[in-house]
Amino acid sequence: MGRARAAHLGPELRRPLVLDAALPLFARDGFEAVSMQAIADEAGVSKPVLYSCYASKEDLFEELMRREERKLWHMVEDSVPAPGALGDKEDLLRFGLGALLRAVVEAPEAFRVIYLQRHGENRIERGREHWERRMGEVLAAWTQLPDRETALMGRMLVALAELGFRVQLEDPGQWEPEALAAYLARVVIRGIPQSA
Repeated sequence: MGRARAAHLGPELRRPLVLDAALPLFARDGFEAVSMQAIADEAGVSKPVLYSCYASKEDLFEELMRREERKLWHMVEDSVPAPGALGDKEDLLRFGLGALLRAVVEAPEAFRVIYLQRHGENRIERGREHWERRMGEVLAAWTQLPDRETALMGRMLVALAELGFRVQLEDPGQWEPEALAAYLARVVIRGIPQSA
């Protein structure tokens, strides 16, 4: 008995469905281990149909990354407070980290692919620079701090968030996003607590 034939959709309508099918495969198995055949099987299409959507696995992966990073950034933007709503630098770090870490909980597969994959390290570095710049812009909108401080805090936020991403992805449920954000912000601003 052969595979049921997929409904006829043009490449434009099929591409998002293919990306949806590919995301959990890349998150679970990694870029190198996932074949175009596995993606076609998961999407319920033939390889020729898959290749009509994406010329290569690299093209598919790059489009998946662009799509997921856009989604993640919208999650972050939607969860940050209005400009001027925060108090001190610890509040800034806590709220910024909280927004980033909540996005990990909402979309763990996307973060697994974006931050834990070896393929395309230059892509990860470009993505990191983009997030650092965007977080610096958000911090500049929240405060009256000088540009050099908001740029530095943007970089610090992303570095701390990457640590938080790994903690949340490698040991899910150990930390709630807000608790982890508050702890990291407190350590950065106040230092490591002394034992009693």
